[in-house]
Amino acid sequence: MQTITVDIGGTTALFEMHLDGRVEQYKIATGDGFNIDSLNQHLTELESDYGFSEYGLAIALPGLVQNNRLLSSRSLPRLNGLSQVDILSRAKNIVISNDIDAGIQAVSDPKHPCELLIMSGSGIGMSIAMNGKLFTGASGVAGELGHCRVMTESGEFSLEQLASGTSVGTRGLKSSSELFRAGSYLGMGIAWSVNLFNPNRIWLAGGMMNSDDYYKGCISALNNMALTAPLSQAKVSRVHDMETLVCRGLKKLLAQSGD
Repeated sequence: MQTITVDIGGTTALFEMHLDGRVEQYKIATGDGFNIDSLNQHLTELESDYGFSEYGLAIALPGLVQNNRLLSSRSLPRLNGLSQVDILSRAKNIVISNDIDAGIQAVSDPKHPCELLIMSGSGIGMSIAMNGKLFTGASGVAGELGHCRVMTESGEFSLEQLASGTSVGTRGLKSSSELFRAGSYLGMGIAWSVNLFNPNRIWLAGGMMNSDDYYKGCISALNNMALTAPLSQAKVSRVHDMETLVCRGLKKLLAQSGD
């Protein structure tokens, strides 16, 4: 079955076309001006170029997604409210997901009681899987790690304000010590999650994990702040092939939805 998976981020979107055994990729710039019409235009062009019809379409976005509808996204405000009915395409099956919830589908395994995927890119988020099944909480929005608050010597801030890629860029953090400190704030947040969920796998992904200093700060704080008993049971790994993580997870979501 032919499918298109779309990972839409705050600056770029990755389209993956799965065509009878081969995969082709297509990237575009996004940003504040990217809207529903922009998305539909690109989908129409791809359908025409590749001859897609009656296919499976899965779209992942940063932000709060509930029941195949984007409730809100800070980085893509003009896509707020996007739902399946807004997608003008030839697809017979459409799935809309939070990007991190899609990503964990690509790495989680039913044999593991609890796995966490922490994504640190333009924002910060977390997804939770229990025996391979996504845990989303009472209303489908569990895992908003980036909105947890931290008291610092300069005042109270969210983890996103202290450790996200957007924050690092806006504040011009470039030195090893600055990046280490930013990563340490995320490590603190992961330590809270370890103490709460007692996971046996922790996956780290997102553009900030490509910074060695940031990553070292994250792991250092995690080791210093998490309780020894739950941390000793957790294997921490950086995700390989981060660029296609979300699209790989979307492919699994389409399969689960009956495509």
